[in-house]
Amino acid sequence: MRDYGRNALNGTASPERETDGGDAGRRASGPLSLIADPTFRKLWLIGVLMGAMRWLELLAVGVWVYDLTGSPVLVALMTLLRMLPLALFGSFIGVVADRLDRKLLLIGSLALMAGTAAALALSAWAGTLSLWQVGLGAFLSGLGWSTDLPVRRTILGESVGHGRLGPAMSMDSASNNATRMVGPIAGGGLYAAIGMEGTYAVAALFYGLAVALACLVAYRAAERAPRPFALMGELREGFAWLRRSRALMGHLGITVIVNLFAFPYASMAPVVGRETFEIDPVRIGLLLTVEGAGAFAGALLIAFVAVPDRYRRIYLSGSVLFVACILGFSLVTSYTAALVILAVGGFGIAGFASMQSAIMFSEAPPEIRSRLMGILSVCIGSGPLGVLHVGWLAAHIGGSAALTVIALEGLVAIAVLVWKVPELRR
Repeated sequence: MRDYGRNALNGTASPERETDGGDAGRRASGPLSLIADPTFRKLWLIGVLMGAMRWLELLAVGVWVYDLTGSPVLVALMTLLRMLPLALFGSFIGVVADRLDRKLLLIGSLALMAGTAAALALSAWAGTLSLWQVGLGAFLSGLGWSTDLPVRRTILGESVGHGRLGPAMSMDSASNNATRMVGPIAGGGLYAAIGMEGTYAVAALFYGLAVALACLVAYRAAERAPRPFALMGELREGFAWLRRSRALMGHLGITVIVNLFAFPYASMAPVVGRETFEIDPVRIGLLLTVEGAGAFAGALLIAFVAVPDRYRRIYLSGSVLFVACILGFSLVTSYTAALVILAVGGFGIAGFASMQSAIMFSEAPPEIRSRLMGILSVCIGSGPLGVLHVGWLAAHIGGSAALTVIALEGLVAIAVLVWKVPELRR
């Protein structure tokens, strides 16, 4: 096995092997310094565009499928198809990203999403849009999205350096969560006003803008010693390094739990909105919008207080708060109460999402960062199993009761993991 620096055996990155981003880290730290960084601004804006279109499509597709079929299972299936590429290809994309030009990979993934949205917009405009086309489009968009951690966020982290890593990831998370304020309600509004063709046309336009920005990103990967490319061998090395760090293994465990038992609630928002609150698509979108508002505010706060010794505590407390709020949302029958609970839950999402990448990036040796970020993507990709689980439950006991079950499962799972891995509390 190759040597990844003198600290690799202890599960920490080797500072003497840091990439060019280390110089950036020695400049003024904090979120305000990032605004003046042109590379950060472009990568940040690409994340904004991707996030907005992700939530716009998720809401519109969910409402369209439910109105067409009346099936909660098929609504959940669309979300599953979008998330499935993370689980199937995330780790392999990480290996490839460690060897190829990450900028070209970023451009290619964005172009894939732009082309997919454009094709679906044309099909909807022609009146030939079908369920299988929407499902295929969700899968292809998910394939593009699966490159975000090992490619875009890795470039972002390397460009700002360790000194500004926490604020950078928090600001990126803040913008992503801000899109949850705009994307869902915009998706509901577009769907109600001009149907799926409008939704997909806007998505194609915004993904196209992201492609243009990616072409302008100034990025030079660190030079690596030439070596034969062995996909499976390099993948095994990444997993072998992870197994030596109990803290990071626990970190990945929390990621799996939250994606299995918390985030799948979003796929049930159209179902709960129709069944429990009897509301229109725009107000269904507002449920996800207020959660995004809370997450945006929380991530901005974290950007000013996130220092390395707080990363894990922020991550764990945010995860618990988010799952607990999903439980509260599942139990209320008042639409107003649901809005308040989801807004509070957004603060939990901020702690979880902003620290998720920061912890992995800061503790990974530079030579295998994309591989480990790819493995993190696989853990995030466990979400489809949670979506199937909640969809099956909703078909038998209703959307709200299904959310009650998965939230309780999530809280128990976190408690057991923290008991088994006490490093998570430090």
